[in-house]
Amino acid sequence: MKKNDRMYAKNALRKKQLRQHSSLGRKSSFVPESESGSGLKKLIIIMPILIIVLLIILLAVGISQFTGILDNSRQTKTETVEKSKPVEYDESKLLLVISPESPLPSDYKTDLVDYENIKVDRCISESLSEMMKASQDSGIDLKLTGGYISPEIQHKSFQAEVSRLQTDEGLSKANAEAQAEKTVTAENHSEFQSGLAVTLSGGTEKEFSETEEFRWLESNSTKYGFILRYPEGKEKSTGFDFDPTHFRYVGKENALQMRTLSMTLEEYNEYLASR
Repeated sequence: MKKNDRMYAKNALRKKQLRQHSSLGRKSSFVPESESGSGLKKLIIIMPILIIVLLIILLAVGISQFTGILDNSRQTKTETVEKSKPVEYDESKLLLVISPESPLPSDYKTDLVDYENIKVDRCISESLSEMMKASQDSGIDLKLTGGYISPEIQHKSFQAEVSRLQTDEGLSKANAEAQAEKTVTAENHSEFQSGLAVTLSGGTEKEFSETEEFRWLESNSTKYGFILRYPEGKEKSTGFDFDPTHFRYVGKENALQMRTLSMTLEEYNEYLASR
């Protein structure tokens, strides 16, 4: 075989091999029409299901978040309402007379709070705060010096006064106790155990009844529900000596009425009972 013939045969063989290889490649990448259609149908069926599942998940998450926001909103509203809600109390106790003749009821309950480190009943704290602020705004140096006193401390104070009267004035125990009741009183006989009474003083060493602070209280205390509990000239009605420092909360309406009628707490209770 000549050289040219051999080259020709070699090239023909290579072309044949290339054609076979190309044919095999086309066969391996060919996908029958039936299989292609089947895959597309599956995809068409699966896609809506996936979309629905995704929507359900998003909806569940949204509802959960909305519920949380709603709960927080309700809680905030509740807290706001509770904070703005006025203090509730038994109005009947505001006119309660507490004295040796009318001891504090055994079932009486106080709801104590701290006001400038002095305990008072909760129902007077807001009005007391308003009165003290108003006095400051008027340039009056009014000071809160006393509030609630426990029965134990009251008993000790009473016994100390009885002993002093016996020693200094030579009174018998019975007479000393009777005299002490006019100023200190025994336990359960004192308004200070109710948490409704406070003592006030001024910024000077003057007799309190002669101060600007006392004159301001005489003119303004009833606006805030407080009365001078043991006024001068009313000793027979109250059973106690004049005490310019002792103020009692009776509520704004009652205080204004008592001022208009010039009545003590005892007289006012009698007046109400007779109507």
